[in-house]
Amino acid sequence: MFWIKEEKQTIRKCVLYLCAFLCLLCMTKKFQPEAAMVVAEGSQKCYVAIVIDDFGYDGEGTDDMIALEIPFTAAVMPFSNKSVENVEKLQAAGKEMIVHMPMESLTGKKEWVGDTGVFTSMSDEEITQCVKEAFSIVKGATGLNNHMGSAIMENERCFSAVMNVVAENELVFVDSMTTENSVGDSVCHKKGISILKRDVFLDSTDDVNVVKNQLIKTAKIAQQKGYALGIGHVGPEGGNITVQAIKELAPLLEKQGIEFVTVSQLKEIISNS
Repeated sequence: MFWIKEEKQTIRKCVLYLCAFLCLLCMTKKFQPEAAMVVAEGSQKCYVAIVIDDFGYDGEGTDDMIALEIPFTAAVMPFSNKSVENVEKLQAAGKEMIVHMPMESLTGKKEWVGDTGVFTSMSDEEITQCVKEAFSIVKGATGLNNHMGSAIMENERCFSAVMNVVAENELVFVDSMTTENSVGDSVCHKKGISILKRDVFLDSTDDVNVVKNQLIKTAKIAQQKGYALGIGHVGPEGGNITVQAIKELAPLLEKQGIEFVTVSQLKEIISNS
């Protein structure tokens, strides 16, 4: 009888320990992003390019973002008060840059684009001159993406004028996909321009776990098609939250087969595949 009683107590303790462990596991998962282990290891190499928008204002997270060890591409606003200073910082750190070209939006306020940018009221010559000026400020830029710009991205004449400068210098265009009706594909195809499209917006949140989940989503897309492109921000749309998420999650994703690359590297990888 004593042996049976002791065995029952042992079993009861085991059950209690198991329940405690399961509760702890559930609580841990509640406060963690979607399990990163969804990115399975495999022989196929998966590439993720991260573009960080809104350099040029020296906004929140600028210096910490520049200090990130993983490759990424900085999209610099060319006509902002700290554009030249941020370009110099990025150059000193050996970071790749593209022009984050302000363009007219269908819904946003004009001041969100700024005084200098591409607008539908401009002639082809005025647009060309504006884009060339942007590249003269963001020296060494390997391409261009759109800041806002839904109105321009739906206007073949205006967008073609922008792409003339990109084509002339054999650069890459990154479509931020601010509209489903983008003419990016058709215009770039006509002009022989390499185009990459945004798969995921990473931030615009104050919750680091949301950014982590968006990074995991980007990695899952890369696993499915071989590559993916995510766009984040410095300043109020991302800043320190985005830096923290990338720092904490990138090493785990790299261990699981994700390779972080720049936009120009991704362009070459796709071209050679």
